[in-house]
Amino acid sequence: MDGQGRQSNSDKCSWRDKRVACLGACAMDLIIRVPRLPEADEMVFAQGEPGLFPGGSTANIATGISRIGVGSRFVGKVGADQNGRALREAFEKDGVDVRWLMVDSAGRTAQTVIAVDPSGSRVIYSLGGTALLETADEFTRDILDGAAALYVGEALPLVAQKAMQVARRAGAHVVYGPGGAASWIGMENLAELMRLADFVLMSRSELRGMTGRDEPEAGARLLVERGVPAVVATLGEHGAACYTHRPGQGANAGNALGPDSSGGAIWAPAFDVDAVDTTGAGDAFASGFISSLVEGKPIAECLTRGNACAAMAIGRVGAREALPAREELEAFLAVHGNE
Repeated sequence: MDGQGRQSNSDKCSWRDKRVACLGACAMDLIIRVPRLPEADEMVFAQGEPGLFPGGSTANIATGISRIGVGSRFVGKVGADQNGRALREAFEKDGVDVRWLMVDSAGRTAQTVIAVDPSGSRVIYSLGGTALLETADEFTRDILDGAAALYVGEALPLVAQKAMQVARRAGAHVVYGPGGAASWIGMENLAELMRLADFVLMSRSELRGMTGRDEPEAGARLLVERGVPAVVATLGEHGAACYTHRPGQGANAGNALGPDSSGGAIWAPAFDVDAVDTTGAGDAFASGFISSLVEGKPIAECLTRGNACAAMAIGRVGAREALPAREELEAFLAVHGNE
């Protein structure tokens, strides 16, 4: 163990023996194609038949990690209904460990409605439902048995805090994807949670909303100055970047930023592909980044592989359906890796 209680490289067994525990929400997504996203009070007719797909950001990430070949387990809730059973079956089909997918006998499984236009832009409406662990006691230590990393997505503050603390004591990487959490858990709670994580994953719009800074780099550096160990910013067509305190001082001993960092930042360019549906691009990136992190790859390569997963995802329809298998990812990188 290092001075912070994390495992050193010599303590770690093969990444194939490790798992990523993913704490968050799963949901059923109703996806409709529209010629354009409507203005206020405007009616737009859907094109083709709507599709019902397994979704939920953290659930997609757990699935993406498993498809890439790293073991994953999902920690969340569903209702005792057909949608809940369908979500469990979808996880099992993709090899995700569902021992900690709890069933609320009185709940209705969470649902969303997603409208997608021809450019791939989307609008998402949440219909609510049962999805999250409700108390810290529901997150038990055995959830992290054999886990090399914990990803925390949609989670109540006290549940997220306990999970991160347990993971840190266990020597696991902690990756946090707060999304739009600032609007419902409060900045004070959010700041505390971000400081507990090794890496915080955020989009440029999330950074803007959280920090008030128009430029993603300025927003990310502000969070780092306030004690967040490392911020991974997804920048759309501009790729992705990881910001930390200074070169060689990465948040995680097993994946130090090292000599390929400059001024406490590493950047990896995006891949040039035609967008069909941007739904789930961030989830795909997270899957590629976290699985690479567990494999012990340098941060620059983690970013590149995350960008590749996102590029492949936006070329397909759907969030879960668009996530690549490992063979597809390696083939894509073999063709596009030098772009």
